Amino acid sequence: MELVSEKQFNELGTLLDDMKEYLCKFEKNCQQLPIEFHEADRSQALETLTQIMEGLNYYQKLVKSAAVLLTIDLSEVLYKDVSVASLLEQLCQIFASILEAAENEDYSLLTDIIEYDLIPAISISHELLVILQERYEERAI
Repeated sequence: MELVSEKQFNELGTLLDDMKEYLCKFEKNCQQLPIEFHEADRSQALETLTQIMEGLNYYQKLVKSAAVLLTIDLSEVLYKDVSVASLLEQLCQIFASILEAAENEDYSLLTDIIEYDLIPAISISHELLVILQERYEERAI
């Protein structure tokens, strides 16, 4: 297996920093969504939710890549009984629930999923990212 180039490693640091900012935006946007879903026109709320899910999909790819580059076992518990693998599985389950609720136009369920599942998962995602950044910093020295 070839070693990670210095360029790849440096790019990882930049991507982790950028993702940290995005996660904060996702969380803020999620907190507004339940209100928006109770309005007559839900198109903006659905668009925002789609963008958040696309961003979290990118987050999942970034975290997997970071774990590989930093030689972290995906099953290693990094934060409060959460491993990279368990968080990614949780996000997939949340995405499936969101899609099902949206297809059924069950906006009450959708807001519950956002408030009780998605927002806490984003918060955990943020904490996990902080730990990955710490591991990155340790390796960068």
